[in-house]
Amino acid sequence: MKKDKQKALELIKQKNNGEIKITYKEISDKTGYEKRQLIRFSQEIEKKDIEDLLVHRLTGRNSNNSAPDQEIEYIKNFKNQYPVISIAQFMDIYHEDVIWNKEMQEDVKKYNLKVRSKSFFQQLYKKEGWKSPIKHKCFDNKKDNHPLRDPMPRRGMLIMTDGTPHDWFGNGIKFSLHMTLDDATGEILSGWFTPTETQLGYCYAFKIMFIKYGIPQVIYGDRTSILWNQIDGELTQVGRMLEELGIELIYANSSEAKGKIEKMNYTIQNRLLNDIKRFNIKTYKELNEWFNNSYIEYINKKFSYKPKEEETEFIPLGNTDLTKIMCIKEERIVLNGNMISYKNNYYIPITDEGCDYIFYKGTKVEIWQDVFDIELIRICKDKKIYNTRKIEGHRKDPIKREQKRIQDQKELEKLFRERDERLKARAKRS
Repeated sequence: MKKDKQKALELIKQKNNGEIKITYKEISDKTGYEKRQLIRFSQEIEKKDIEDLLVHRLTGRNSNNSAPDQEIEYIKNFKNQYPVISIAQFMDIYHEDVIWNKEMQEDVKKYNLKVRSKSFFQQLYKKEGWKSPIKHKCFDNKKDNHPLRDPMPRRGMLIMTDGTPHDWFGNGIKFSLHMTLDDATGEILSGWFTPTETQLGYCYAFKIMFIKYGIPQVIYGDRTSILWNQIDGELTQVGRMLEELGIELIYANSSEAKGKIEKMNYTIQNRLLNDIKRFNIKTYKELNEWFNNSYIEYINKKFSYKPKEEETEFIPLGNTDLTKIMCIKEERIVLNGNMISYKNNYYIPITDEGCDYIFYKGTKVEIWQDVFDIELIRICKDKKIYNTRKIEGHRKDPIKREQKRIQDQKELEKLFRERDERLKARAKRS
């Protein structure tokens, strides 16, 4: 509602003179001013006429708190480093990297730089024609509203997870951020970037969370094929890992159902690209390390909140050996030669001393491939784990094998041609 100061002053004057009976609430509804402003108008109208109050006392001169031209120019030059940036993030970076930065105090004194409010930056953005990448939604009564859910009272009760692709370096190449977030506090717990949404990305994010915080009660994710088997409803490899750790995995039916992590994804997408430039991060290897060791803490200080209860439901990892859980597990049968076939290679079980361990042909075993080190292949039988020895070159790479087949076919055709030529030559001689 547009504010109508003249109408507000007239109604207050009539109220003070006893001409009408009206409450401040009713005046507020009619004019758009809050009660505290109307009370201030009521006090001022006893000393000044309405005409005087309608003219701002600062008309024709600058506010005592207005920024001098040299400060404005400094801020405009600083803004050139960040062509696309939200008002809130630019304000944060300006204060953190200039005003509160000890190395920049010479500039602060020279240009008389000060801490400025968000409204100051909003007005500056409007004046300079700067565009914010964040578009605020307009709500209307025609659309269905999703009721807000109270957050869980304790840390570790419900962890949200999601994989979101984005061009994080602004070079046209998208990578997916696999993130975990605590529902009770809104804290990011971990994150991992991979070229696409993958099993490995989720495993890295979960492993970091397990080591830093412990084992949560529930993980809440999408119905992605990495977390949910759409064909038969059986557990995926990641689902099986979580089950072995005693974690319940539940699924969202829509993105709105886990709006908290969707909102955080949006925040990270709008902030991280500028912060990558700001902190001079060059590669995704650097980004994964810096994101988990530094950036998460920086973001959580800005956006997280305290849980309703201080107790935590995270269970410390303790002596749990994640290498026995975070691996691909599949059943295999021992073949001739005491070998197990797995992904186009043969493996022989060995003892801790490096000697071959003999299984009967046809024995069912479970083969384990480490998620983080795919060359680490182990065999499990009756809860006992055996290392393996790879039979080098026993089975060729499928591409090379196809090339060899084609080459063999050509050789065979050549032999047939030579035979036919010999038969023709023999027939001519006879």
